[in-house]
Amino acid sequence: MSDHVLITGGAGFIGTHLSAALLERGAHVTAVDNLSAGRLPTLPALLQYERFRLVEHDITVPLDWSEPVTAVMHLASPIGPAHVREHPVSTLMAGSAGTVNALEIARRHQARIVLVSSAEVYGDPNVQPQPESYRGSVDPVGPMSGYQEAKRFLEAMAAAYRREHGVKTGIVRPFNVYGPGMLNTDTRVVAAFVTRALAGQELIVNGPDAVRSLCYIDDFVAGLLAMMDCNIPGPVNLGAAEGTAIGDLAALVVSTVGSGTVTTGPSKAADGTARCPDITLARQLLDWEPTTLLRDGIAATVEAMRAAAAPPATVRFDVPSAWLSLIPESTPRPLRCRAGCVRDALRWLTSTYPVLAARLLSPSGELVPWTNLFLDQDNVRDLEGMDTVLSGDVVLVALPAMAGG
Repeated sequence: MSDHVLITGGAGFIGTHLSAALLERGAHVTAVDNLSAGRLPTLPALLQYERFRLVEHDITVPLDWSEPVTAVMHLASPIGPAHVREHPVSTLMAGSAGTVNALEIARRHQARIVLVSSAEVYGDPNVQPQPESYRGSVDPVGPMSGYQEAKRFLEAMAAAYRREHGVKTGIVRPFNVYGPGMLNTDTRVVAAFVTRALAGQELIVNGPDAVRSLCYIDDFVAGLLAMMDCNIPGPVNLGAAEGTAIGDLAALVVSTVGSGTVTTGPSKAADGTARCPDITLARQLLDWEPTTLLRDGIAATVEAMRAAAAPPATVRFDVPSAWLSLIPESTPRPLRCRAGCVRDALRWLTSTYPVLAARLLSPSGELVPWTNLFLDQDNVRDLEGMDTVLSGDVVLVALPAMAGG
C-alpha cells in the first residue's frame, strides 16, 4: 500500500506544490482546505489525478476522518502581512483549534505529522542569524501578534502532543517561501513586488536595508519531504542562509520584469530589520539546504505570474459632487483609470488630483476612516481592503462615513 498523506491547507501555494511532489512519489494525497484564499491555477491539474482528493473543510472545526493516513502535513493558516493584521482572530483560530484538530488526526492514526510554523516566531530578532535555540523577541499584543502567537502556540501544542501522547511530531520554520503559483493578490513581498512591476507600477520599499531570507518553493518542499521521512521533532529552520536586502530584491524584480520603479521610505513598525536562519540543523539532520539561486527563482516566478496575470480593470470613480467641485472643470468626466487593485486605483486618483488625497488615503497609504469605498454593493473593507483585485469594468463609489468627509 502506498503512503496516504493528508495536507491541511492543501489547496494553497505551498500545499499544491507539496501535493504535486507527493503524487510524483506515488502517494495518495488528500488536501483539506476551506478555499478562503481562492483556487490556485494549479489545482485543476491536481484534481486530474485519481490519487488526489480535495476535501473542502475548515480545519478549525474538528474533521471526522476515519480513513488511515501515514502522514499529516499541517500547513493551514491565513497568509500575508496585511491579511493577518486585519484578521487576527481567524489567524489565531487556525493556529490553535486548527492545530489541535490536525494533531488529533495524527494521534488517532498514529501518523507522522509535520507542522509548518514560521520565522515570525523570532519576532524582531537581536541575534543574527537565528538558530532554533533562540527564543525570539515577540510583542504578544503587537500588530503581528495574531500570526506570531498562533505559530508559537502551534509549536507548543506539537511539543505537548509528542510528550503526552507520543505523537511523532515535527516542526519546521520556513523563511519567506516564494515561487511560481503565487497569486497576484498575495501580499507577501515577492508576489507583491512582481505584481506591481508587471503592471509598470511603483514598488514601495519601506526600509530598503531590511533583510529577508528567500527560499524557492521547490527547495522548501524538498525540506518538508525530508522532515516527513524522518522522526526528528524539530523545530528546524528551512530557508536561505544568505539574506537579501529588500531594496536589492525590488531592484532585481524590476530588472527581471523590465518595468516598474522603486521608491524607498522608512521601515514600518513591527517589521523585523533582519530575519535570516541558521540552517546548521537542516544540513546536519535533514541533509538539506536550498540550491536555487535567487535570480533564477525570481525569473521563474516572474514568468509564471506574467502568464497568469489578468489585464487591469477599467475603473470609473463615483465621488461626491462636493469633491468634483475641487477639480478643474476641464477635467474629463467621469474620472477613469486602469488598475489591477483598489490600492492602485486610489493611488492614481490621489496622485492625479492631490486635492482628494486627504479624503481618501492616510499618510501610510491606507483608506482613511472617514470615507467608505464600495465596489458594487460591497464595502472594500469587507473584501480584501486596499488589496481587493479589480477586473473588467468596475465602479468605485466613495462616500463620506462621517461628518468631515
